Amino acid sequence: MSKTITVLSVEKNGEIKEVVIKNYNESELYKKAGFKTADGFKSYTTWDLELDEKQYSISVFGKTKGRANNENKYEFPPPVDNTLFFGNCIIVNKNDDSPANINLNEWESIYEYLYGGFEDIGDEDSLEEDDDDESGPRTKAGYLKDGFVVDDDNCIDEDEDEEEDEEEDEEDDIECDAEDDDYNHKKKMQKTKKIIKSKVNLKKSKKNDKSSQTIKKPLTLFEKLTTVKNDETYLDYTSELSEESYV
Repeated sequence: MSKTITVLSVEKNGEIKEVVIKNYNESELYKKAGFKTADGFKSYTTWDLELDEKQYSISVFGKTKGRANNENKYEFPPPVDNTLFFGNCIIVNKNDDSPANINLNEWESIYEYLYGGFEDIGDEDSLEEDDDDESGPRTKAGYLKDGFVVDDDNCIDEDEDEEEDEEEDEEDDIECDAEDDDYNHKKKMQKTKKIIKSKVNLKKSKKNDKSSQTIKKPLTLFEKLTTVKNDETYLDYTSELSEESYV
């Protein structure tokens, strides 16, 4: 005799939906998972437990072989937490080997139970508040004086001292700059005087050179002949001249 029950379909994207089966037939569960054939579709684990005074026998049906990019992303509790399923899976509940209903709320409680329970996040917040609640003197800003945090008054005093030191340093820098300006001015004046002296001396030397030079007048023809006669290289050819005899 067929029976209408509610099972859970675990989609490959990790979402869980309630599915109503009017005529439950375990051999045809693969169709509810969206497979065309029953090859490899079977139960891979069963959890027997009692929760809230109710008995459960939860089984997971699915396939562990399939095409790439068709993996089921849902994380099942141990011992199938490391089992890689492909496509959709079906979660079925039984009571005394007979199919029984299961809904999302029941599965969430069972899921938490199978993982050993989860810690309440609110408890962690309360522990952090207890750690922060420490007695002792505090600053004006509300921070605990623990050797690392000091009052703002002390910081202001230290800042004022630093500002005064900076002002004194600036005054010293101004005086030094003024002295440097005087020194540089004197240096520039000395260089200018040296340049002027060098220019004056250069003009004088040029005048002396001009005065030392004598202007030579061009020689006359007589002076040129006299110079040639006085020259040691002059050759006298008068002895070789003789009158020619005429017949």
